[in-house]
Amino acid sequence: MFARAYRKALIAVGGNTTLLRAMAFLWKSIPFRPRRGVTFLFIKAVLWEKRLLKIDEQTEITAIKDLGSLAYWGVPKVDLDSFLLTVDGAVDRPLSLSWPELQAMHQVDRQVRMDCVGGFRNNSVMAGVPVPQLLDLAGVSSQAQRVVFHCLDGYYVSLEIKDLREGEAFLASTTNGEELPKYGFPLRLAIPRKYGYQWAKWVNRLEVVTDDRKGYWAQLGLPDRGDVGDVW
Repeated sequence: MFARAYRKALIAVGGNTTLLRAMAFLWKSIPFRPRRGVTFLFIKAVLWEKRLLKIDEQTEITAIKDLGSLAYWGVPKVDLDSFLLTVDGAVDRPLSLSWPELQAMHQVDRQVRMDCVGGFRNNSVMAGVPVPQLLDLAGVSSQAQRVVFHCLDGYYVSLEIKDLREGEAFLASTTNGEELPKYGFPLRLAIPRKYGYQWAKWVNRLEVVTDDRKGYWAQLGLPDRGDVGDVW
């Protein structure tokens, strides 16, 4: 009962864009070094709360109405007729794929768990195109280190290519069998064992890079690797 109430409270916060922006503004207003310390304590406290509430024991599929999702800049409108996914940067064969072309590619269907750094968890079945398949089609340079996932709302995350391959990352188009704009449709990065801020929503570009640039939240102080449990 307490775990369910805790989850509902977190989802209510996540659905309030104004409150999310205010919280982010306050966090970013803290100088960087103290901000890292505050973030460390926050993550440790959330991990303790999840153990106390036995969140790790919750394996049932989360109902669509209970899926937690954060959208700091709102949910973008997407026209599938003009939508393109590009894969460029340090590649041999840049790609520009339409929605029908993406749908015609090999798809995976997996039960996955997403842990928000703020505390809630979604257990869902997601289906979509494997990221390694896209990287192989584009021909990634031997000097490439990371992929920056750019999103239609201006957000971006950066992940090591090794993590994307070993973590069996994919770009999901359905969640629990449905196309959910709030949850990142048409393409959301799904990468198990990473915190939710790494699960980029509304992805429209994969930029392969040879440097170690960080994603939006990572450069502000959240863990760069973003594995569940990381604090730095």
